[in-house]
Amino acid sequence: MAPKKKISSTKQSPQAATISSSPSLKTTAALVTIFLFITALSLAALGVVTLPLPAPAQGKHAGKVPSGVYDWQPKPLKGEWALNERLLKAERLFEGHIHGSESVAVGLEGELVMLDRTNAVYEATPDGAGGYKLQPQPIAQLGAGRPLGFHFDPEGHLVVADSLKGLLRYSYYDSQSKDITLLTTHVSASSPIDPGSQITYANDLAIASDGTIYFTSSTDIVPQLNQHGYYDTYRAWLLSMMQGQPQGRLLRYDPNTKETHVLAKGFYYANGVALSADESFAVLAETDRIRVHKVWLKGPKAGQTEVLIDNLPGLPDGVDAAADGGFWISLVAPAPPFKSLLLSKMLSNPLVRALYARLKPDLKAWGAVVKVSRYRHAALLHKALL
Repeated sequence: MAPKKKISSTKQSPQAATISSSPSLKTTAALVTIFLFITALSLAALGVVTLPLPAPAQGKHAGKVPSGVYDWQPKPLKGEWALNERLLKAERLFEGHIHGSESVAVGLEGELVMLDRTNAVYEATPDGAGGYKLQPQPIAQLGAGRPLGFHFDPEGHLVVADSLKGLLRYSYYDSQSKDITLLTTHVSASSPIDPGSQITYANDLAIASDGTIYFTSSTDIVPQLNQHGYYDTYRAWLLSMMQGQPQGRLLRYDPNTKETHVLAKGFYYANGVALSADESFAVLAETDRIRVHKVWLKGPKAGQTEVLIDNLPGLPDGVDAAADGGFWISLVAPAPPFKSLLLSKMLSNPLVRALYARLKPDLKAWGAVVKVSRYRHAALLHKALL
């Protein structure tokens, strides 16, 4: 009997046909996804589409950023900017007892006053041996909010920049009333700039000899209460950077007229502020452009703004006047060289920033103090980095 002839057929089962064609479908889907992503990037870069930001920035969008804003070129940490351990020699006070005090105010009798991140007021008095004794319990509670900068005014009131409320005044030395007064929440209608606008994020302040208060507002994103029970200014800063809009301002509050005027605007997160010894200009930190400005208050340059120092090796935060007429600038995080890492174009794209805004990255623990002169731009007199 002759062997049966094998008959082959080109017809495949439905399952086989599906399996053999799936790689092609996956490739097509991948190409379509890439095409759509590149299209979205291009449209976002052109400003054709706007992308929403998450809470607490509801209703706000990651917008187009002008060229150069995020082209950070921080000074390298070498030479006169080399890392050192000078800050490690500083004495740490009240560690583990006070959390999140952004400033220290020195009272009339040499006491130290601090506000923690929950608006609790703490006091430490001189112990007679060159140190300080911290009172075990807060001496006051200023209510819901997040205090940042604060100083005593010439009358002994504690003035506080509260990122949630605005500008507060606490009658620190009035043992009977202990009044808390809300000084300002809006720009006055008489202000030449931004009349009637809300002060959404008061940050730092400096008080002149006549009691005039100069203060910064950083952004239009209000901090939100987090799961730890305090208002999260770090999250608000990150979303402000991802929004990419220059909402920072320098303002002046006149205690006599009770009016608030905007003196300068257009900063990418206005932060620390201090006055020169003769009070002719204010020094203001612009965190998201790693630089510090001089804003002239008096004289022929009044109303003008110029850069005091730029391309700092870290993100500038607080600013304080030094005894010799210069200024101390604190840096809270190292500044990555966006330009050399080709990240500047990515950060300039609203889609990338909108996606990054949904992450919650932590800042690496890092600190620095830089001393600059008032007379020459970028004149570094002293530095201490940790």
